[in-house]
Amino acid sequence: MIRLYDPTAEPRAVAAKLAPRLAGLQGKRIGILDNGKANAGTLMLAVARRLQESYGAGEIVKREKPVAGPPSAEALEALAQCDLTLVGSAD
Repeated sequence: MIRLYDPTAEPRAVAAKLAPRLAGLQGKRIGILDNGKANAGTLMLAVARRLQESYGAGEIVKREKPVAGPPSAEALEALAQCDLTLVGSAD
């Protein structure tokens, strides 16, 4: 006997709260969470440097995480001290 299971489900309503918009970037600390993909860190570092040059953003704090895993508690703690954080995937 073969049993078939339907893996589909209704999407769950998740209340997502966006961070408040920054009034400006002058002196703001920029976090980067690099997911370890080949170009992710390079791309986000270029964006962060452009924010420094164009808008006077402050220090850049870069942390890495495994490609298929969550960031470490230490990485999250360091990034929590930033005013904004760039997170993404770039192959």
